[in-house]
Amino acid sequence: MPPTKPRSPRTVTPRGVLARHAAILEAVASSDGGLSLTEVMRATGLSSATTFRLLAALVDVGYLSVDRGSKTYRVAPRLVHLLHLAHSRATIGALAQPALQGLVTRFGETAFVARLHGATVETVAILAPDNSTQSYVQPGRIMPINAAASAKAIFAFQPESVTSKALECPLQRYTSNTIVSRPRLLREFKAVRAQGFAVCADELDHGVLSYACPVDLPGAGVVYSVGVVALSERLNRFTREAIVEAIRTAAAVFAARLEGGSASPGLVAHEVR
Repeated sequence: MPPTKPRSPRTVTPRGVLARHAAILEAVASSDGGLSLTEVMRATGLSSATTFRLLAALVDVGYLSVDRGSKTYRVAPRLVHLLHLAHSRATIGALAQPALQGLVTRFGETAFVARLHGATVETVAILAPDNSTQSYVQPGRIMPINAAASAKAIFAFQPESVTSKALECPLQRYTSNTIVSRPRLLREFKAVRAQGFAVCADELDHGVLSYACPVDLPGAGVVYSVGVVALSERLNRFTREAIVEAIRTAAAVFAARLEGGSASPGLVAHEVR
């Protein structure tokens, strides 16, 4: 039997390549403030050339970012966003429940969480008051970029590549108040960024008003929004300032729970008042 031909040092099985990428991601993700090339080599046991090549690939796909000044590698928003997409609706609902309960208790109306998914925004969790007979949002519903407060609160903070993808199709008109002009919608996004919240007033459903605030997560940016929706005549009993302040508090509580913080339902209900 002829001797086995030695494998070229550059030939690595797919399993090996994935394992090495995973080792680098785990090392960088578990670091406090990122790692240099030398530190990644030390943590993984990989050679300089291999480490540099794999790091470059991970930066190229957006899973890691590199500070050109300090040459420090860190987890990039795309990877953090991917991890959030792995959360099921049930998981998000459980994490958001205290924050949503606080809003329901405060206003007696339906509260919701929406999430960015590719170039769309979908409602992933809702909580309605016990006496509610109708809900204006349902889990899994795709929220239009030009009409829903939940979508505007998220898309306003996305890079141009994401918003451009979402705006490839013509903007649909739902009511006479719906924004169907792209320049006007971009101006609306600018206003949302400046004020920190979005409003949908008779833009998606007649007689329905909603407010939403972005949930800004360290390392991921705005992936979620939290909001309240109700008949305009009922929600207008409260001032805009009171509504936005309460939603911002709920968004902060939800963000803390997503990041592993703790907040009891009782505490949230007390804070969102």
